[in-house]
Amino acid sequence: MKHMKKNGFTLVEILAVIGILAILAVITYPIIDDIIVGSRENTFKASVEELINAAEVDYTENGRTGTVVYNLTNNNSFACTGCSSVDYQGEIKNGTGKVVLTDGKASTVDISSDLYKAALENGKIIITEK
Repeated sequence: MKHMKKNGFTLVEILAVIGILAILAVITYPIIDDIIVGSRENTFKASVEELINAAEVDYTENGRTGTVVYNLTNNNSFACTGCSSVDYQGEIKNGTGKVVLTDGKASTVDISSDLYKAALENGKIIITEK
């Protein structure tokens, strides 16, 4: 009797590989999802910090005194009442809110985006999910 040459993979081998890949997907999905969420949150926080820095620079450069409120509108316009727009590098999707400076330092931060909300507590920016 002539022996046949084996070409390809058996069904059992293919199912074993699919099973292993499914297990790997189940294990890695939560890790990858946490990385993506953390990245979005860090980007939002960096944009809020940039807003605060831009407001502080505007306050100092234009000789403002006392308490000044800077408003962020959902078209990414950022300016104090009666002032021209303040340039900042961040981008907050559908961002709204305000940064209040008292004597040149942030005293109140209330910024919201589609996903997150930022507030200032004890001098630190606190990010919460909406």
